Amino acid sequence: MRGEQLNLFEDKYNRIDAMMDQVPGFWAYHAGMADGDGSFKIKQNIYQLSLIDKNIIKELSKLYGVKITKPKKIKKHKQKYMVSLCSKNFKHFLQKIYPHLIEKKDVAKDIMKKNNIEIITKPDYRYPILNVTNSQLAWLAGYFDAEGCITFAPYFDKKAKNYNFKSSVTFTSTNLKVLRYVKRIMNRVFNRNSDKVVFRIQPKTKWKKRPYNEAPCWDLICCQMTKTHLFSKIYQPIIKVQRKIKKMDRLINYGKFCAQMRWTFGKINFKKNDHMRNKWLKVQES
Repeated sequence: MRGEQLNLFEDKYNRIDAMMDQVPGFWAYHAGMADGDGSFKIKQNIYQLSLIDKNIIKELSKLYGVKITKPKKIKKHKQKYMVSLCSKNFKHFLQKIYPHLIEKKDVAKDIMKKNNIEIITKPDYRYPILNVTNSQLAWLAGYFDAEGCITFAPYFDKKAKNYNFKSSVTFTSTNLKVLRYVKRIMNRVFNRNSDKVVFRIQPKTKWKKRPYNEAPCWDLICCQMTKTHLFSKIYQPIIKVQRKIKKMDRLINYGKFCAQMRWTFGKINFKKNDHMRNKWLKVQES
């Protein structure tokens, strides 16, 4: 009975900290999401996250005990859901994600100084990237869910005169510095033993229906199917956007099917390369 009474007076944020300590990379993931789609209202001291993916919004809403709101639906667009953190919730959330922020780190630092919010831990990574940490991988998962895209679709090959599949991993941002940071992580994890340029940054073509004063935008893109497959294998269990998880599942299953049928997958010809095929199937089974 006494224990139950103590639990009633237990601090809300101590409980949150205790729960999230059991979920590795949780705060780093939401820092990546904040860098991508999150918004800091500086004058009101409010953090807002608006997405069509309700599960991510619900995660923060349930954690802090706040309501989910629905912004006015725009024609031909899916319904968005929004969560807002203010007051003590805002301060606690900001303290937790600050060590992992990249794009909005300076903005967060200014808010914390103005409101006398203690910086508990310092950022845990700097340039250049020598060893990728688990926090960086979790941050990249959040940033991919916010600003990333995976493509896996059929196309007609005019030279071979048959249909094939193309795949790519793309990160889009108006902040070139952040894309260069993502590129360093991607190269360290997915392109360690090669000198070939696999991940490239290029200017993004502006949307025709958007105003001409749209901010300059860049894409970090990788079109190599084997690298896209490797990215999917690593990040499919980590990311939270369901539509991206489904695309990754399709790509992973197609790679397994190609190995079983001795087809060509990207630059790998499973019909001629038995060693690679056997190795591939063993990895798929594990």
